[in-house]
Amino acid sequence: MQPTYMPISQVFGAQTRHTVPLFQRPYVWNREEQWEPLWEDVAGLLERLESRQGDSSIASHFLGTIVLEQAPNPTGSLPRREVIDGQQRLTTLQLLLKAAEHALADAEAAGDGEQAQMASFSRQQLAMLTANTAYDPQEKYKVWPTNEDRGPFRAVLDADADGGVAGQATRMADAYRFFREAAASYLLPGGDSTRAGLRSQRLAAALKDYLRLIVLDLDPSDEPQAIFETLNAHGTPLQPADLIKNWLLWEGARQRLDVAALYEDHWRPFDRDHEFWRRRVGTGHATRARVDAFLQAWLVKETAEPVSPKHLYDRFLRRMRQLRDEASDGVVDVPAVMRAIASDAIHFVRIAEDRGTDRFAPFLQRLGVLDVVVFDPVLLALMGRGGPIGDDVEAAEALESYLVRRMVCGYQTRGYGALVVRLLKGVRLVPAGAPVAPVIAAELAATVGGADSWPDDEEFGAQWRQRKFHNGLRRDRVAMILQALKERYQRADAKAEPILTFDLPRLQIEHVMPPVYNDLSHQPGSRLDRCDRDWAKVLARLSNGAFSSRSVRSTREQIARRCQTGDAPGVARHRLSAVCHPSGGGVVPRLGVVCPHHDRVGQHRPGPRRRTSRAEPRGRPPDVARRGRPPRERRCGGRHDQGR
Repeated sequence: MQPTYMPISQVFGAQTRHTVPLFQRPYVWNREEQWEPLWEDVAGLLERLESRQGDSSIASHFLGTIVLEQAPNPTGSLPRREVIDGQQRLTTLQLLLKAAEHALADAEAAGDGEQAQMASFSRQQLAMLTANTAYDPQEKYKVWPTNEDRGPFRAVLDADADGGVAGQATRMADAYRFFREAAASYLLPGGDSTRAGLRSQRLAAALKDYLRLIVLDLDPSDEPQAIFETLNAHGTPLQPADLIKNWLLWEGARQRLDVAALYEDHWRPFDRDHEFWRRRVGTGHATRARVDAFLQAWLVKETAEPVSPKHLYDRFLRRMRQLRDEASDGVVDVPAVMRAIASDAIHFVRIAEDRGTDRFAPFLQRLGVLDVVVFDPVLLALMGRGGPIGDDVEAAEALESYLVRRMVCGYQTRGYGALVVRLLKGVRLVPAGAPVAPVIAAELAATVGGADSWPDDEEFGAQWRQRKFHNGLRRDRVAMILQALKERYQRADAKAEPILTFDLPRLQIEHVMPPVYNDLSHQPGSRLDRCDRDWAKVLARLSNGAFSSRSVRSTREQIARRCQTGDAPGVARHRLSAVCHPSGGGVVPRLGVVCPHHDRVGQHRPGPRRRTSRAEPRGRPPDVARRGRPPRERRCGGRHDQGR
């Protein structure tokens, strides 16, 4: 390894291409963490240049280390170096140089005479660092990024000073805009061009002469793979997915496989859908990129062993050694591994985004509300088997029952990791094409009596009738249960309205009423008076809805006003309870408000009565007033409005 400390004018001044291998990650630097600190370093150099006395030397700024490997090039082509480490840094420097070049063009246009000439010379000096003199269109670029970044990179480097990157919505275009605005603010502060020439010289000198790198040129005996894994101290830390991609493509190249085809066929979606796969998921110390969460789930599924996120890459290497030992030729089947990853990635996208219209889709949605990502390996195993029709749905229903019942009963989730391993081992024993749902159900049923037991009907029913869910469960989980019950009875009723799906976290639970008003009668067998019958019609409008709406709110207000006169029937306390459905088909939730004039069982407590006028309410048509319907838009302000 031959280290050299040099300014970027030497790095980019020679007629050389710096190509980024396929195994490198896409461009990930951003404004807050890298662009702004880099410009602050440049601003520091500019201040030192402005305060320099005569020809005294000033300190340069060290940008970090890049690792290059000499690559073979055909006769007549430009020399080429592969970037083993530092491609984020080199790419950003090219964007910075191009942005500064265009800002200098603006200073040249704004200046007069000598000032414009000085800005022109400075612009030409930087232009030489962003383009080679070559016949091949690709060879003109000093840096040639990995596949997914080539289009955005070329769009920036090929832009002219007048148009810039207008209309481009890429990370590289954003970097260009930031650096160009910063350079323009320095060159033409407040639009003042009187010192544009001198400032242009200082900016060009700061960039090309005082930004320095340590360049490590590898010898033929050096191992690029090991260096790539260890040299990353000055940039964005490598994620396990970057290391895994690196290993697979390096191993493919070592086996003389078509690495470009492997990347295009199996790995490119991870780089193309950057916003999805690099999005941070999880909370607290467990937050990480989604692609790493997927690879952990995939590795757990493949090994049927727990995998720690902190040791994901080490466990991947151990798995590859196992495959090498099991292979008859002692070689890892890289295409097979990459195919398996790509296939499960498709299933993982559905898990993460709840795609689909079959029965499996609401199961995935509910699993997302439950936040039990530890079961993702089991889902990948189920979705990738291709067993009998409906087998995955039966397995999902068993798993859903297990998880929801434990949530309702308030059981802990600490032992789920060990359960997932047992489920995966059980699934492995099922022959291909055979149903796996009975195995899942049997494994879950075998947990009875332990810390991870599956609550039976008696235990679940007791918790369902006694527990106060609104203070014990998250709102979206309560909404999930109510929505599931609503869908269950809608499916059973051929005349019911079509089932609609909702974004549960954005909905607010107001009231849930039984479909039969008699469930709220004062006492079993008691007769409803005329007022109660009138309000039965009002409450009937709530029987088909479980979520917040204007009709729910206005009806609640009507109940409140009638309660002030003692004319309204009692409804249940604002809690979720279970009562037998009249049809005997299970339980339905009852959620309402406390009537201050009625007790828990609906007995009327006498209150002050007043004579109500039958006059026409303001803003209502006469026929409504004659029917005795109370106005909708007035608010009581009492306890009825506090449970929202």
